[in-house]
Amino acid sequence: MKISKINRFLLAASFTAYFSESLFGPIYAIFVKNIGGDVLAAGASYGIFAIVGGLFIFTVGRTNFFKTHSRGMVVLGFGMLALGGIGYLIVRNSEQLFLLQIFMGIADGILEPSWNGIFSAGLSEEQSIHFWSIFGAGQKIAIGIGGLIGGLLVTIWSFQTLFIIVTFLNTIATILSARILWIKKKNYS
Repeated sequence: MKISKINRFLLAASFTAYFSESLFGPIYAIFVKNIGGDVLAAGASYGIFAIVGGLFIFTVGRTNFFKTHSRGMVVLGFGMLALGGIGYLIVRNSEQLFLLQIFMGIADGILEPSWNGIFSAGLSEEQSIHFWSIFGAGQKIAIGIGGLIGGLLVTIWSFQTLFIIVTFLNTIATILSARILWIKKKNYS
């Protein structure tokens, strides 16, 4: 089965972003501790991210604006993830981290419904199973490799170096996703 140009760019951007996120995902609690937080702050900050993202998806993600501007929303979401990487560089305490996680939750809430809608558009049931399998496999592999490398990067260098890399990778994901803005719907393949 041939994958469309749009979906190729969406997958490349997503795998890059998942890899980037997983660089610090497994060692996130250590980062929180380094800025003066504790286990509760780590759990609360992740909870804030997830709840804000979920609420944003449920309320704003269903609007007509999102439906008619989904490609732009994908690019905006990836761009916000890149800005979030810069945010991790400047966060100095749990309160700032909570604010950053609200921002990151909004980014996720923008990105997820628009990305999913575009990726699924026009797929038959057979194609859907095939392409979502590609996505699921690639996502897991990117997360696994990122988790392995992230701890190594922080051990050798620092969290600051890691977040510079995260910002760079999410900028690449934004650029990759922006390519979908110029692909005409009739040339979806």
